[in-house]
Amino acid sequence: MPNRPSSFADHQSPPYKDTQYASTYNSQDRLQSYRPTTAPSQDTPQYNALPIQRPQESSGNATTHNTPPLTQAPDPLTRAFNEVLKPYLEKIDRLQAEIDDKNLDIQQLEEERADMHAWIDKRGLRADVPASIAAAMNSDSTSAQTLAHHLDRKMTILNHDLHRLQDSLSSHLPTSTFTTTLATLLPAIESLSTLPHGAPLAFELLIKLGGNLNSHGGEEGYNNDGDIASRAEFYSRLDETMVEVVRRRLEHPDEEDQPWMVGRDVKRLEKTGGFLRSKIGLQAYFPRSLDVMRYEVKRGEVGINGRGGGNVSPQ
Repeated sequence: MPNRPSSFADHQSPPYKDTQYASTYNSQDRLQSYRPTTAPSQDTPQYNALPIQRPQESSGNATTHNTPPLTQAPDPLTRAFNEVLKPYLEKIDRLQAEIDDKNLDIQQLEEERADMHAWIDKRGLRADVPASIAAAMNSDSTSAQTLAHHLDRKMTILNHDLHRLQDSLSSHLPTSTFTTTLATLLPAIESLSTLPHGAPLAFELLIKLGGNLNSHGGEEGYNNDGDIASRAEFYSRLDETMVEVVRRRLEHPDEEDQPWMVGRDVKRLEKTGGFLRSKIGLQAYFPRSLDVMRYEVKRGEVGINGRGGGNVSPQ
């Protein structure tokens, strides 16, 4: 007879049920009495039972997230959306590439412009450049000092050229030749006065420009009516430019490196005017400019103590 393994370690093995022979009711009932009436415990080994898989417990403080399943869009709908979007994406990429190319072109042009400005400044030609180029060159903070330096250099060159021309002739040049040549610097000086910190520099250049005219001509030229008229007309133009320069200096005292000693400059101009009056008979030397400056000194708003500001009344 085969041995059947016991289902319970501490109990007597139940009698074997012989299926080859008919069992009586009592034997079957007796066999059922040996079956457990309660569910076996977890520690009791079970035979012919499927294993139960238990979820592993997470260790530490890790928390489990129950991510809901994503609902995927139908493929036809996604494909149709991508097809509609594709030309716009291609256009964006094309425009981005064009922007990158333009940025490179702009960078190259800026480098070329910087090289051109450096070339102009190296040769002292800023005063002669066209207005469009001058506007770009005058955008930096040191443009006034650079332009004033170039104007002073150009004024010196013109003065030397006129001197050499005068020395090569047996008679003096007409004063109109000098005034016409020197007057070419007036527009650039006017532009200088409009730049930040440019008005004081323009003021000194105008005085120097008048002094260059005074250094030319012989004694016989001073008494010529044509020369006297040309000289008076030139100083009248200087005075018109100087009035605007003086007004700008008074309206923007913050652009002065040091407080403007207006009274001292009034005395300087009066002294030069007195010399020209006795030497060549020049009756008016910056008359309107001196009126504005004297008025400000008298008011006490801008004077020897260097106090600045205020409106300029004289016309």
